[in-house]
Amino acid sequence: MTKRRIPMPPRWLLVVLGVLPAVLAVGIFVFIARFQLAHDEARCPFVERETRDVASGVRVREDARRCLPEIEEHRWLVLRDGRDPLELGRFPLEAEQIAAGFPWSASVDDGRAVVTVTNEGRGDLVFREPDPAGPTAPE
Repeated sequence: MTKRRIPMPPRWLLVVLGVLPAVLAVGIFVFIARFQLAHDEARCPFVERETRDVASGVRVREDARRCLPEIEEHRWLVLRDGRDPLELGRFPLEAEQIAAGFPWSASVDDGRAVVTVTNEGRGDLVFREPDPAGPTAPE
């Protein structure tokens, strides 16, 4: 009885299969680093877009920044007299969403600022100022 040997794959194929995981790992690392560095506050700061008066002593400000060509990030802050600005929420918009527009409104509900962002085809986003008495449940 003779043993049959299984032929070895070509050497180049073994090298490619051995190097592929390392190349993929480095590629993923570069992608994550690019995204994180692009959205660093020092490298890409927000610019004030619009401030709206909501109630006496309460204003809501929209800021925006475009750190990557395909994404524009917006944030909304509540500005109360005598207090530091408080970020209510952030929302990244893709290029096609920006062109479609995204109207937003601000109001006060139970003494808390509320921002509603209308995102056509994707529903409304609601950001609420936290309750000073304790945490709020997400919507």
